Amino acid sequence: MTADLGTSPRSAGLAPGTRVADFAITAPLRRTAFADVYRARAASGEVTLYLFYPDLVRVPAVRDAVLAGARTSAALPDHKHRVRTLGGGMAGDVLWVATEELDGSTLRELLARKREAGAGGFGVRGAANLIIGVASGLGDAGVVHGALSTDSVVVNRAGRVRVDDLALGPGIAAAIAAKLITAGPHIAPEVVQNGATPASDVYGLGALLYEALLGRPLERGGPRPSEVVPGLTAQVDELIARACHRDPDRRFGSPEVFKELVADALGRGGAVEEEGSSPAVAIPGGGPGGPGRPSLAQSIAQPGAAPATADPALAAALADTTEKWLISKGRLDYGPFSLADVLAQIQKGDIVAGNVIVDKDTGARVHVEDHPLLGPLVDHARQERDMRRRAEAEDEHHEREKKRHVFLYSAIAFGVLLIGVGVFFVIRYARAEEKREIAGVDTLAEGSLAVKMPMPKPPPKRAPGGGGGGRRGGGGGGGGGNETLALDLSGDEDDSSATLDMQTVFNVYSKYGGKLGGCMQSTGERSASISMIIDGPSGRVSWVKINGEQSGGLYNCLNRVLRSMQFPKIDGPRTRAEFDISL
Repeated sequence: MTADLGTSPRSAGLAPGTRVADFAITAPLRRTAFADVYRARAASGEVTLYLFYPDLVRVPAVRDAVLAGARTSAALPDHKHRVRTLGGGMAGDVLWVATEELDGSTLRELLARKREAGAGGFGVRGAANLIIGVASGLGDAGVVHGALSTDSVVVNRAGRVRVDDLALGPGIAAAIAAKLITAGPHIAPEVVQNGATPASDVYGLGALLYEALLGRPLERGGPRPSEVVPGLTAQVDELIARACHRDPDRRFGSPEVFKELVADALGRGGAVEEEGSSPAVAIPGGGPGGPGRPSLAQSIAQPGAAPATADPALAAALADTTEKWLISKGRLDYGPFSLADVLAQIQKGDIVAGNVIVDKDTGARVHVEDHPLLGPLVDHARQERDMRRRAEAEDEHHEREKKRHVFLYSAIAFGVLLIGVGVFFVIRYARAEEKREIAGVDTLAEGSLAVKMPMPKPPPKRAPGGGGGGRRGGGGGGGGGNETLALDLSGDEDDSSATLDMQTVFNVYSKYGGKLGGCMQSTGERSASISMIIDGPSGRVSWVKINGEQSGGLYNCLNRVLRSMQFPKIDGPRTRAEFDISL
């Protein structure tokens, strides 16, 4: 995903000194499939600045995912295996994410140097340290990266491994899902189809382990690590095959689980053969070590295979079918068995380290793990049993988590359904209330006053042209001329610009029922027809007419109350409304 800074077609790059938000560009670092990466200077010191390409920023899902990832990562505590995120935001049309200054080289750059030197990967111990570090940075964060790649890891000169783009992962995954970025070999299939999950990060870790061991990206049909890396057993093949399974449910449940398995298999030597031990052999039929790759014990026990595939001394001993061996467990002895029978019981786990094998003919006693022929098989069988137990425990844990998630999501769905039903009935009741007249009772000095006000209605639209005569068309200074000027200042219908809806108008003036009724009671009126204009920018009543008049005691009182009302402000010139009031 990295290209030369001078050749990428997506961006011309920014010159040193260019400012983006609160940062000043000092030097370009590299170019990825999603962003230009720069060294920049902020008030707090040197930082690494990611500037996303415009075609990605224009997609809301990608933009929102980047900003959300930056917020989440910036809130995480510091971790030795994670580059600290400083923040992210928009500077005009530019989407940026800032992290602490990167110290070291990306995994992509290190692998490129290895290939140029004609070397492969980093070796068993180096690959183990790499994956353990990356998995630690992810597992401690508790968030999903979703788009792990060799650009996601930086290694400094002291060998410290850190995840450098945790804030960017969700945005990259969203861009991949939107088909804006091509998914590389480290991206799980479900990221392209449905989005990233914790299992997607397990896939990425498995692919990174493969490339760290072999020096080449993971590909279907590629060589097995145990076929290329000296000393590796088929256990590593099994680890990677399961981590990178196409079905997310068949993978290990979390990066933490995968980290522990890698630490046990590679970091502690569980999947590395000791010097002088017999190698695993590929024969038809296969075994738990992988298709076509049985364990050492299975290879030896294969009929007719011992002379060609096993230690010659052990093969000769297996060929002897004499039942001369006893197995001592505690104070009880079992047997006699042939050596082939003993081997079969070791494989099943019936004979384990601590048991004693006794030569019935000579009386010689030795712990099976110290037996010169059986010792390596006991250890190998133990490793296989441990591997199976861990896998079964992890599967059981994964199944429990699935059931818990199903229950949780079902409860959430039921709660949402209940809320939806409640909202439906609330809205239904509110709409029924809208159709009724307000019967508000306000306490005045004279006692209780019942005021009825229906929903307002917009005045009827004028016919275009207006006509040349009459009160509306006249140019005099009377009330009719003022109304025409106030209502039709723009010379077109209110439909062409924003207006308040009648429900909003009603919600405001209905609160003033007592004051409006008080005006009518003080003047002896029982009903009135009110016309008004509400100024859009100010939300205040700018014009009033009562019963077609703009004078008199009732007009003066109602006009004062109406002009004291505050309606919502809108981006439009005015709203016209008419309503009736009665006692």
